[in-house]
Amino acid sequence: MTWLASVLQSSDPLFPIGSYAHSYGLEELAADGSVADAESLLAHLLDHVALNLQEFELPYLRFAYTAILESDFETLCELDEEIGAAKLGKEIRTASVAQGQQRLRLLAAIRPSANAARLAALQGEKRVAPQHLIAFAVEYADLQAPLEAALAAWSYQAFAAPCAASLKLIRMGQEGAQRVLTKALQKIQPIIDASLDVPRAFAGAFLPALDIASFRHERAHARLFIS
Repeated sequence: MTWLASVLQSSDPLFPIGSYAHSYGLEELAADGSVADAESLLAHLLDHVALNLQEFELPYLRFAYTAILESDFETLCELDEEIGAAKLGKEIRTASVAQGQQRLRLLAAIRPSANAARLAALQGEKRVAPQHLIAFAVEYADLQAPLEAALAAWSYQAFAAPCAASLKLIRMGQEGAQRVLTKALQKIQPIIDASLDVPRAFAGAFLPALDIASFRHERAHARLFIS
């Protein structure tokens, strides 16, 4: 359990990778009325966020984690490119890269490792962005955290970020956001279990509502969040 304290550190809101500045599509969904209260926020988490986790993000996190353990950086470069190509909206791609690069910079400063240095070298060669998922996988593999712990931590962040953003976008207090988050977190284990059966050839989630929200947000007249 020596990895646990570091996992808690990098999952904490104090960990400065800039996630607080992103709504991950929620701002535009709130603007058009698709998400307006606790009930519709929970529906968004369980319909859109959960599907993206199960069919795309968690499988790719698993592929990357495995590649790092096997020192297969060629595959890691391919995975990084595939993740970026799957993000149709410019804002979503930019957010993923910005957070991935910031996480990698932090790792170099607070927990330097050979794998993180190799990833930074690949970034310098312009072979990886790296996407946030890739930098996250490197961190958790280096910590020797179990794969399921990495999948659970990523899922927590994916659910918690929209809940935090919702406090600025809809009429719902801290307690309401925590109620929604609690209900969403109860679905993490089934999502993880299902994600383990997704092969690389079929990994991906079709989420037009989020893509359209991202496209609209890029051209919004006023914005609270970057994405």
